[in-house]
Amino acid sequence: MTGRQVARIMIHPYHESLLSQLHPGFQHSSNCLVPAISTFETMLSLPPERRSKIIWRLDRGFGGDDNINWVLEQGYGLLAKGCSNRRSHVLAQAVKRWRQVRPDKYVGHAPTPDGFVRPLRTVSISYNTSKGWKYAYLLTTLHHSSVVTARLYDQRGGAETEFRSDKSGGLYLDKRRKHKRDGQEAWILLTDIAHNCLSSLSRQIFADSPFEHFGFLRITRDLFSIPGRVEFENGRLLSVKLMQSSPFAPDLLGCLRRLWE
Repeated sequence: MTGRQVARIMIHPYHESLLSQLHPGFQHSSNCLVPAISTFETMLSLPPERRSKIIWRLDRGFGGDDNINWVLEQGYGLLAKGCSNRRSHVLAQAVKRWRQVRPDKYVGHAPTPDGFVRPLRTVSISYNTSKGWKYAYLLTTLHHSSVVTARLYDQRGGAETEFRSDKSGGLYLDKRRKHKRDGQEAWILLTDIAHNCLSSLSRQIFADSPFEHFGFLRITRDLFSIPGRVEFENGRLLSVKLMQSSPFAPDLLGCLRRLWE
């Protein structure tokens, strides 16, 4: 959104949005982390002794040393991508054994840099691009192999995909903009509610169906747009009828039956 950015907290593996906050577009992502986590703690009334059960998976924009130390000081677990290009190259040179995770990607354990308030493990990443080999690194409190750590971090890509889907896919967040900040923030919260309803609906009725892998765009465009008729009596659902000309109608009716079984 022009002039604004959204910080979002997603819950894995449910793919639901717990919190979205609107920030000025010129503000760096690193400045959004502390307000977002502080609001998260307030929302859940989270006691300090439960923080060790939560793992924050942070991308490069949040992965500065100050942010990492703040998260560690709060007692949370961490899996974060570091933001220093210079450190990426230095750590890559210190790797003694690389392990292949993809034809164009290798990972290996590296020494953890100094300056962190709690012990961390460091995983160096080497990946091939059209411009040659690039390097990155992960910092984590988890005690897994370098391959498992890299795969756990890569799972966060689903959140980015869903956010892009909210913006330009089925929920069209990027297409509906409000001139006032309060209006835009309200629209983002409404989009979060719709996002979570779709995520919950997908888990409840689309599992083991032809629509199991449908994203929000296909759900709203191909399924929710099927013409039909819903009959109620005294607030009780009697029947759902969908137009037979739609190729998705028979399977969708089977999925909808799960709502009242």
